[in-house]
Amino acid sequence: MQVLIADDHSIVRSGLTHLVGELDEQATVVAATSFSQLNAILDSAMQDGGTAFDLIVMDLRMPGLGGLEDVEALVKRVAPVPVAIFSMIESPDEMRAVLSRGVRAFIPKSTDDVLVVNILRLVMAGGSYVPPVLGMPGAPSHAAAGTPRAVAPSIFDGLTRRQLEVLDLLAQGLSNQEIGERLGLNLSTVKTHVTGVLKALGVGSRTQAVLLVKESGRDRLV
Repeated sequence: MQVLIADDHSIVRSGLTHLVGELDEQATVVAATSFSQLNAILDSAMQDGGTAFDLIVMDLRMPGLGGLEDVEALVKRVAPVPVAIFSMIESPDEMRAVLSRGVRAFIPKSTDDVLVVNILRLVMAGGSYVPPVLGMPGAPSHAAAGTPRAVAPSIFDGLTRRQLEVLDLLAQGLSNQEIGERLGLNLSTVKTHVTGVLKALGVGSRTQAVLLVKESGRDRLV
């Protein structure tokens, strides 16, 4: 897997490179510090009629980036390679404006690193991500057909109903023993379900799994 990261802050590039490594230990990361450098890298990569990248992650506040028209042009240029935005922007209206340009994910820089890895995994699998603030009940929505949908349902789609029940109870702070009593399962069965949940979500601990539930903005999964 080859990923192009474009951000003018070295600490952000380093952090994203580390997270991409969590996604795929064999990943190759190419970094750009400006929009013009990003395009120069693409020019070189596309000389043979394609792109060398499987994913592009970029900021919106970097030298050379004129506006959302530039973002839209980039998305069309590299299609079907997914483009994810990693930005300090917190305004819902600005997020919607960005998403309307065809990017596959808008990831606020305040997002927990575990969730960032899962979002990138989702995007690589063909999914899309919208910050929870845009998907909460009652929130204004101007989404048209084809607009990226919230990641929360997609992240949990791979879980069985029983696993969702177990994860729900984990998020409520119950121990394995308490989960077993609540669901009528023996302890070994609960442990098997917990292991399955962690594997399906691509996380290494119960705490990380619970964090995904909290970040999704959903009160219950079932």
